[in-house]
Amino acid sequence: MSKKWFYEKHSPSTVYGYEVSPVYEEKTKFQHLQIADNEHFGRMLILDEVVQTTEKEEFIYHEMMSHLPIMALNRPVQSILIIGGGDGGILKQCLKHESLKRITMVDIDQRVIEISKEMLFFSDAFDDPRFELIVGDGAAYVAGEIAQSRKFDVIIVDSPDPIGPAKILFEMPFYQDIRKCLNDDGVMVRQAGVPVFQAPELKEAVERVARCFPKVEVYRGVVPVYGGDMAFVIASADGHSCKTPRTKFTGNYYNKPFHQAAFSLPTWWYDLTGLTMDE
Repeated sequence: MSKKWFYEKHSPSTVYGYEVSPVYEEKTKFQHLQIADNEHFGRMLILDEVVQTTEKEEFIYHEMMSHLPIMALNRPVQSILIIGGGDGGILKQCLKHESLKRITMVDIDQRVIEISKEMLFFSDAFDDPRFELIVGDGAAYVAGEIAQSRKFDVIIVDSPDPIGPAKILFEMPFYQDIRKCLNDDGVMVRQAGVPVFQAPELKEAVERVARCFPKVEVYRGVVPVYGGDMAFVIASADGHSCKTPRTKFTGNYYNKPFHQAAFSLPTWWYDLTGLTMDE
């Protein structure tokens, strides 16, 4: 199979390049989807020219988006809602928690789900009896009566960057509806980009989530393919801090000491977000 170079723009003057062997490509109803192989990162999912996940390091992002909020809940998790996440990576990590009774995933692009099940590395997760798949608009789902009446312990917003169909998942009405869908002691989390490239995204996410939740915090994880030190915004419905894990859980990246350490931020992140540094 012939190889070519794929370039992802991280800023107007910065690109990351990958030598890839193309595997599959199509224009879905919502976005440009590509599957490719890279000698270092393995298989890659690329949407609208942005790398979404890679075989070699997917566990970093997916573990920090799942185990940390689950462990930040003050009791064993029973119900989870994933907004986005069509590749199945978050789903697979969440299912490792035996207390979980039901998990719902809402993704707008059925083709991403189908191609991911066929060509990526999480296909077995989609067959778990606790799993419910809804193909549709995540923002519309959390705004609806069904989601707000069901309630969830943890809501994970696993969306791409705020472009195209994902833009609505960064706006105020969406966060207000998320709050309505959480149990009284529930936790929500969303990715907020790599601040060295996307500082406004983190600042805006903290400001908007803080208008809807009594306690908002930021933690970090290093995801090389996304550009380095990545920010995650986490909030609790009852105002409890998410910095201390309820009990021990160990993944390939996540562990109890790292949970606590992930909330130690660079000084300029505190300046950017207005959050208070622990002395």
